Amino acid sequence: MIYSEDFVWLHFPKCAGVKIESIFKAYYSSNRNIFQDTVDPRIDPSGTWHDSITDREKRDPSFTLGNRTIICSFRRLPYWLESRYSFEVQRSPDLNHQPELLLEGKFLEQSGLENHADFYAKKYIPDRILGSSKLRFIRTEHFESDFMRIFGEFLDVKIIPSSEFSKRINTSQSALPDKIKEQLLQQQEVYAKCPYWKKVEDIAYR
Repeated sequence: MIYSEDFVWLHFPKCAGVKIESIFKAYYSSNRNIFQDTVDPRIDPSGTWHDSITDREKRDPSFTLGNRTIICSFRRLPYWLESRYSFEVQRSPDLNHQPELLLEGKFLEQSGLENHADFYAKKYIPDRILGSSKLRFIRTEHFESDFMRIFGEFLDVKIIPSSEFSKRINTSQSALPDKIKEQLLQQQEVYAKCPYWKKVEDIAYR
């Protein structure tokens, strides 16, 4: 999570969040008006940089959303599922990952828990936030333009060279079998299995 008096940015996993963290660390770390969580499992094994608004409010009673603009990273469902699956296969190759689960919006976490895309959509963008006029999305597919437009309301974004936006950071090589990938990318049935994600996506990409 990164926040100031004006905005709160939410690090939705597998939506170019590490790239945003890296940009802020490189260009805004000296700005005393911006708070940025440390992204380092050795220092913070619980991964609090992935907090939702509710997580942070529970963890830190002094934190309140107030009238801040909420900025959340996001991406289209098939690409998010592919990225999440590949990430999980890479970090827990001993688990019995079943790529067919992706067609239902499901995947295995490192702990072995079978999770669902809608869990994450509801965690970071619950109805109370989804209905807010203060919500903004940085879509992975439109990363540079969304970043410049949205954060440009609060920061001097002209100090960031364009080359920063073309860097590939924390990417996982696709582990998805071609047949499942084709089904996932070409069929719309997965959206029927993930109605809340579709609800959010329709708003983010309208």
